[in-house]
Amino acid sequence: MDRTSTNTEEERERLITYEGPSYESVVRFNANLDSVHVQVPEVQERPLADAPTSRKPGSHRRKLTLVALATMNLAACMCYAIPAPFFPGEAQSRGVSDTAVGLVFGTYAFFCMVTGPLYGKYINLIGVKFMLIAGMFVAGTCSVLFGMLDYMEGTVFLAFCFVIRAMEAVGVSACYTASFAIMAKEFPDNVATVLGTLEIFTGAGMMIGPPVGGALYSLGGYKVPFLVVGGFMLVCAVFMPLILPRQSDSDLATEETASLLALLKVPSTYIASLAIMTCAAVYAFLEPTLQPYLDLKFDMTEAQVGLIFLLSVGLYTLSAPLWGWLTDRGMFPRLTMVLGLLFTSASYLLIGPSPLLEGVFVTGNELWMVLVGLGLLGISLGAALVPTFSELLNSARDAGLEEDSLATYGLVSGVYNCMYSLGEFIGPTIGGFLDDQYQFPIASTATAGFGGVVVIGMSFFYLYENRSREKSPSPCNGTGSNCQLQHFLTGEQDPAFV
Repeated sequence: MDRTSTNTEEERERLITYEGPSYESVVRFNANLDSVHVQVPEVQERPLADAPTSRKPGSHRRKLTLVALATMNLAACMCYAIPAPFFPGEAQSRGVSDTAVGLVFGTYAFFCMVTGPLYGKYINLIGVKFMLIAGMFVAGTCSVLFGMLDYMEGTVFLAFCFVIRAMEAVGVSACYTASFAIMAKEFPDNVATVLGTLEIFTGAGMMIGPPVGGALYSLGGYKVPFLVVGGFMLVCAVFMPLILPRQSDSDLATEETASLLALLKVPSTYIASLAIMTCAAVYAFLEPTLQPYLDLKFDMTEAQVGLIFLLSVGLYTLSAPLWGWLTDRGMFPRLTMVLGLLFTSASYLLIGPSPLLEGVFVTGNELWMVLVGLGLLGISLGAALVPTFSELLNSARDAGLEEDSLATYGLVSGVYNCMYSLGEFIGPTIGGFLDDQYQFPIASTATAGFGGVVVIGMSFFYLYENRSREKSPSPCNGTGSNCQLQHFLTGEQDPAFV
């Protein structure tokens, strides 16, 4: 009897005094010591012993996700780019003015800009995988329908151009918004690296689209390019459910939509958005202006102009993954953005060439200056643009939006695509006007000046923001300019402001 009582007391004492490192135990016992109740927290997950085996499914899932998103980027950019070499001439032969042709191209960017934030806000209600696949079906179908305009003329042709191009933009906007959200959800620690990798396929689509479109047009006429590329997009949409891993849409019904108003209350949102819009605008400036200038000044053929365009696009495609890799490793993302946009602006002084350089060089009309400027543009544009998505994610955290939430990622994706589309709309519109009024060298100089003003504004904002944070407790060691420089270079978020 005594031995049993002693064992009971020893067991009780052992249970009461035990404090495990992995969990906190709550012990209850009654007055007569007949029973001891141990209450352990219900959820105590421990890592599996075979960690390498548990990581394999995640690695395979990420590879499939990357393949799916890369395929979508390639197909969408080809659909966008194929009309460039032949559509303006076809439209003019059907009685459409140059201004109206420009508006048809501008309609695409406008509807992407309008629908991007809406898709981002309600992505959790629509479903991210459904949004991606449905957007691909809409974009592919509209591309095929655009080829059917071969049977129309005049005002009817123009009206359907606007309608179908707008619907295609609605579909592509859904694709890109869902794609960016999936990317941020699946690769939260490597967002910039993955974005830079996907830009390879974006650039490939932009490079392949025009020559493929021109070749198919030469072989089969107006319909064939749209039927082939639109059909390719539809085939990709059919196989996308098999390639893209299942997304966690089942838990989204109870998740609230992210607050766009909260994101807009954070000042850094506007700075990152301004950088995105500026990058898109300064590059899109070349679309309606560079070809006529090179033709007039250097008597170049369309094929030669296409190769010159490939110079900047190719260097951007090759350098974007590097800038993403550096950004994810904390290699001064904000400084990279500012310097990238500074060199992007400076490149337009060479592309012009600007009248400001006439006193520096013997002549301002050398072709080598144009080529060097386009090469510099391709490399520096990646440095300016790739880190901006991560900056928007930082702004979302500052706004108090839920981290690792598809609703948050969708909202940020919508804002990103909205601002990029806004730049694609502004660049050709204002660039074409300046080119008509003041000629290409002055228009190029004005573009460089606009970029320079944005660089100055971004620099002052980051310095002011970091000076304000310097007055509050900060995790960095040291005070004064050391902390200020650290925050400016790395974009590190002060815990007091997150």
